[in-house]
Formats: sequence, C-alpha cells, structure tokens
Amino acid sequence: MPHRNINMFVPYVADEAIASVEKLLRSRWIGQGNIVDEFEREVERVLGVSHAVAVNCSSSALRLALDMCGVRPGDEVITTPMTCTLTNHPILEQFAVPVFADIQFDTANIDPSDVERRITDRTRAIVCTHWGGYPCDLEELNRIAACHRLPVIEDASEAFGATYHERRIGSISRFAAFSFQAVQLITTGEGGMLITRDASDAEDARSRRWYGIDRLRRTPNVLGYYDFDIIKVGYGYHITNLAAAIGLANLSSLECQRLRRNVLAQRYRQAFADLPGVSLLRSDPDRISSNHFFTLHVQRRNDFCRMMVGRGIQVSIVHYRNDAYTVFGGIRRDLPELDRFTNSYIALPLHMNLTDDDLEYILGSVIAGW
Repeated sequence: MPHRNINMFVPYVADEAIASVEKLLRSRWIGQGNIVDEFEREVERVLGVSHAVAVNCSSSALRLALDMCGVRPGDEVITTPMTCTLTNHPILEQFAVPVFADIQFDTANIDPSDVERRITDRTRAIVCTHWGGYPCDLEELNRIAACHRLPVIEDASEAFGATYHERRIGSISRFAAFSFQAVQLITTGEGGMLITRDASDAEDARSRRWYGIDRLRRTPNVLGYYDFDIIKVGYGYHITNLAAAIGLANLSSLECQRLRRNVLAQRYRQAFADLPGVSLLRSDPDRISSNHFFTLHVQRRNDFCRMMVGRGIQVSIVHYRNDAYTVFGGIRRDLPELDRFTNSYIALPLHMNLTDDDLEYILGSVIAGW
C-alpha cells in the first residue's frame, strides 16, 4: 500500500472569497462596516434565523450569550466536558462555575437526563456542544430548560448547516454560537456569529460587541465625534469587513460542501459498519450532521493511531475532556460515559480536499487492520 500524507483538517476557501478580499483591500474599507451587515443578513437567510450578530470568534459569542442570560459570579452553568475549551472559558470569564454533565457514549453530546439531575437553584443556563457537527437532543434539552426557566445556549461551532427535526441549527434555542475559524465549513479566517430569536437580544449583542456603544443611535456632533451613552459593559468582539467579505463569498459553497461531506461520511459508515474492532457513533434520521469530522470508537487505540500515522494518515482525538485541565478543577469522578468515550474515540480526516482516492486509501488502511 503506497504511503500518503493526508491531513486531518485542511481549510477550504472559495475562489470568490479571494477575489472579494482583493477588491476590498483596494478600497481600503476593511474595518467593521456595511459588508459585516450584509454577511449577517445572508447568514440569516441561509439558516432561516431571525437575528445574526457577527463577532470575532465563537467564544466571544458564547460570552455575550452568557452575559445577556444574567450569568454572574458564583452562578452555575451546566455544560459539556467533551468539547473545545472555547466552550467553557466564557463561563470562567463570567466568574461562574462550569458544572459538567455526562455525555452520551454513542454521540459525544451532552446527556439531557444527566443535565436535569444537576440543576440547582444556582443554575443560570445550559450549554451544549454539537460534537463534530452532530446535533444534540435539542427537544429534550429545551424541554428541561423550559421547566426550570433556563436558557439553552448552543455551541454550534462545528454545526453550520446541520439540521435537527428539519430545522437548521441556530433556529431552535434562545442562543447559538457559530465558528468561522480557518478549518470550519464556512470560514472568515477567524470569526464567529451569535444567533438569537429575540430582537432585543440582538440589539443588546450589537452594542456589547463594540464596547457598549450603540453605533446606530449615536449622533455626530460639531467636535468631529459622536454623542452617545454607554449603559452596559461592552467588549471588543466586533468583526471586520475584511473577514466578512471572506465569509460572504464562502457561503455560496455551503451546499456543495454539505453534499460532499455527507458522501464521505456515508462511505466511512458503509465501510466500517461490520468491521471488527470498530464501533460507529449514532446517526439518527431526525437530524443531519455538518460532518465537520468523523468520529468512531476503536479497540487498542494507540496501536490504531500508530498504524494510521505510519501510513501517512493523520488522525486525532480533536479535543481533550475539559475536566482534565486544572483551570476547570481537574478530573471528575462522576462522568462514567465520558470515561468510556475518552478511552476509545478517534476522528478521521473529512474535508473538501479529501479526494476519492484518498478516501479509498484510508478505508483500505483501516480495513487491513492494526
């Protein structure tokens, strides 16, 4: 079997995005402006959502959501430990306490039943992450949240274009945060988007992302500046026209990417369905993953990884369980499904630069054994 060099993640940028950037650079209007507004409107159209607020990264979007939900020092936020740390750092930034709920072994997503038993009178929000772009059990999570008058905040960083019960992710809960980091389906180089159903939340987020200044209602004065008041704490979370131009052009590739990634994921599932030493994660008919990466469980994982790397195929666990980090308090002893999951999961390459020939090479390598 010939040796290859197949990377885990490879950024995809449409040719139209490169042309848009070149045009914008010539105009020299690269700060936050009308292209950011246009990007937000197009995301609203594509996802079928009411309000999209562009920010500099998905972690900033989550911080804004937590702040607007009233999360304050000492409050608790129930969240998943199986995610990028971008999900849970914003909780600490609010000086709140992340309460880790267990996950589902066959999805890596937060387990709603474990969420419910961890709710206390200090709980202020529930945060869920769509692992690898596979939607969480949003119906159950929102039902639990509604019973306790709590908001659900979705970390949808990896789930742009995914659907749940025939609705796009972003259109269901009070808040959803998307990432446009370099290796996401839709990239701006670096950036994010906060989605909300409520107009007042969107207005609040727009002022908070720009140091608490309401740019639409401020009035110019004779001193060459503006008259305005700042009534809430704000942040430097805004995005630029330059980043928005890249994202706007890349949005046109969403359907092409969605279809191609689905083909790749289905080939993996078909090839490994009955393969000894491998078990697949769940794929329910009521939801469609964005297929940001492809996760499976393997026996003798270290041997599997050495075999794959030896054949020029990059594989990865993608993220460590967050409770492994000192900043989050250290390993929890009450997350049995997370313990099971972290002992055997691994992700395979799945991106737009993966050719059919590359895919067959990966399939052959896994089927040949380790």
